[in-house]
Amino acid sequence: MSAAVFKQPLSPDFGAHLGPDPGLLAHLRARVQTLEHPGGRTPQAGAQAPAAPIKTVSVGAASIDAALPWNGLPAQGLHEIFGDAAAVGFCASLLVRLLAQRQAPILWCRPARDAYGELYGQGLAAAGLDPERLILVHGRDDTEILWAMEEGLRSGALAAVVGSPRKIPPIAGRRLQLAAEESGTAGILLRPEDGQPSGRQTATGAALSRWRVLSAPSQPARGNSGQIIAMGPPQWRLELQRCRFAMARGQNLKEAGKPRAWLVEWCNETGNFPLVAALRDGSAATAADADAEPQADRGANAA
Repeated sequence: MSAAVFKQPLSPDFGAHLGPDPGLLAHLRARVQTLEHPGGRTPQAGAQAPAAPIKTVSVGAASIDAALPWNGLPAQGLHEIFGDAAAVGFCASLLVRLLAQRQAPILWCRPARDAYGELYGQGLAAAGLDPERLILVHGRDDTEILWAMEEGLRSGALAAVVGSPRKIPPIAGRRLQLAAEESGTAGILLRPEDGQPSGRQTATGAALSRWRVLSAPSQPARGNSGQIIAMGPPQWRLELQRCRFAMARGQNLKEAGKPRAWLVEWCNETGNFPLVAALRDGSAATAADADAEPQADRGANAA
């Protein structure tokens, strides 16, 4: 059985219905405007929307801040920190600076078996982080940790949210970044360095910045005659691995955000990180590092 084929001329309006639907396009444009401007104010047609101010915190050294496309670390976004125990100290120093900007608690979401071990209250206090400002949540798995982090970020009632999930699906990472950006709250993913008992960690591409912080040998403190009198301050290898240029405006984007590393020393009196050496680009520490903004409240550390 064969099929008959009829050849007829096409009408002039054939295929017109296959073009874009103007009503659908208008709806999608309105939806995009709503997502980009959740407050309800949308720019007029042809007008450029005013740039919203970006709140940043100092990393602890002026030259490191200058290496970032925001001239500091955005306080309304997601950041990822890999490393050993030094990563916890670096995270704590950032939390102290975030607390100085906002009088609100910090939500710390941890797994039942954290590769970093239990948080030590006196150690946090020595770093200037008041343990009474922490809300600890223990999740049974990554799903619970990611859910708690997202809910905390969306609440807008916290100074920062910290979490240590082992695996972060791409959609989950994107949701965390959107929640942090919309609420103006900092989110920090604190993740063990590769080779830890928890296994290999996969980075998320949603974070605005990715850091790797490792412990480095300290230089001993010496007396006037040159003899060793005490253990020197902690030193860390601080490595900026990646930056997303979201929310970056008015900066020298050709230079800022490039991967680089520094050897820093923890200053217990100010909470800053005077540079010992720049490990990748050969630049030396500047005098501005010593004048980096000190932390407003050193809490128990002053005692």
